[in-house]
Amino acid sequence: MTRPDLNPDFDGWQASDPTPQEKSEGVYCCGPIPVRAIKDGELTFKYDAPFVFAEVNADVVTFMKKKDGSTSKVTSSGLVGQKISTKSVGNDTREDITHLYKYPEGTKPNVPH
Repeated sequence: MTRPDLNPDFDGWQASDPTPQEKSEGVYCCGPIPVRAIKDGELTFKYDAPFVFAEVNADVVTFMKKKDGSTSKVTSSGLVGQKISTKSVGNDTREDITHLYKYPEGTKPNVPH
């Protein structure tokens, strides 16, 4: 998708959700957001870029209550956003596109922006 409203680096695949649950800037919408922006952590784009980034990169936080009544927090990274997929072109198989949305866990992106 060509995005004349953005830098040409952000043309290409765009993330969107046709069934948003909340308003974004007064309108029920989520996207289009450049997939590259999500991968690179460029969260200043309109239409819920921070929300989509969080959907892909969130940590899972669990609070454990112990027998003595105290609680402890357990944070698990690397569980969310591991099998991002779409339908393959030309057939009904799953195509893994996780690499388009995020860098491999534990790597630091070398982002020129």
